[in-house]
Amino acid sequence: MSTQILDALSRLAARRFGSFADAATDVLDLLESACPGGSLALGQVDWDEGSCRMIDARGDGVPRGSVIPLSRGVPATGSAAGDLLDGESLAALGPANWVAAPLDAADGRVIGLLLATGADGATPPRELAQLLLIGARLLSYEWESISSRAELRRLAEVARDRASTDPVTGLPNRDTLLAAIEREWELSKRGTVESYVVVCHVRDREALIERYGEAMTNLLVKDVAEVLGGAIRRTDYLARVSPDGLSAVLVGCKGTEGALAFLGRAERALERATEGRPAGLQLSYGIRRLADAASTNEALELAEISARTSPARRHGTPLAVAPPRGSA
Repeated sequence: MSTQILDALSRLAARRFGSFADAATDVLDLLESACPGGSLALGQVDWDEGSCRMIDARGDGVPRGSVIPLSRGVPATGSAAGDLLDGESLAALGPANWVAAPLDAADGRVIGLLLATGADGATPPRELAQLLLIGARLLSYEWESISSRAELRRLAEVARDRASTDPVTGLPNRDTLLAAIEREWELSKRGTVESYVVVCHVRDREALIERYGEAMTNLLVKDVAEVLGGAIRRTDYLARVSPDGLSAVLVGCKGTEGALAFLGRAERALERATEGRPAGLQLSYGIRRLADAASTNEALELAEISARTSPARRHGTPLAVAPPRGSA
């Protein structure tokens, strides 16, 4: 395998994709560069309909949008995956010398196919057939990852208490958070446990909605919520406390340095999670020690003020947080 192909594979493996369509585009770009003049197609298998619809294609082979019946006794030649398709229907649309690789789920279902032919309809070279298998495996993973996350969100939506949670992120709302951390505030006042309130403020949310739409803006807020949820510990709390604010309460946090370390972990994760999103975020942060406030609500309000007055920043620039008052 050439160094050029290995470099392309390395770049592909290092990417985080914002959607299955992004992943499909990159995989087809790689395969196209590996076999100039050939034809490629990505199909989605519908077992109920007994067909495979081509959702993307390159070259003069099978057109995008075409629907090929699944095999009914005259399989396509080339591989076990290709045998899923009706050979006569496939040959009627393009060259007959296709090889195929399945997009298979963990439960054994074939959810799609990657097909390829060589230049001028010839049998694809062995190197392309190997890359086809790698591309199919990557797309299988992306498909299942997106499907699993969608199912988890659906189940969470069914299970959640609507009165106590935020409808966009599924996180506890402001009132729920304040009630939950009352005991932590009392322990902080006694000096038993030191805890910090951290607020992440999404800047110019209304401008984001105007430019990119509410759906994309909500998706970005969900990204931040998921990343913060992955960065906190089991003993910590996380909630959406306003349309443009999310708050984490770090229980047993080791001073301001510990809170900044938490934000640093979250920032690095957010960089990876939002790679490829068409819209960018400007964030600012506020930190307050829970024991320094007269109530849980005051602690949260102070952290929110700090977040709103801290400099906005984009990914990749140093964290800028207004200094906590009275912190240890």
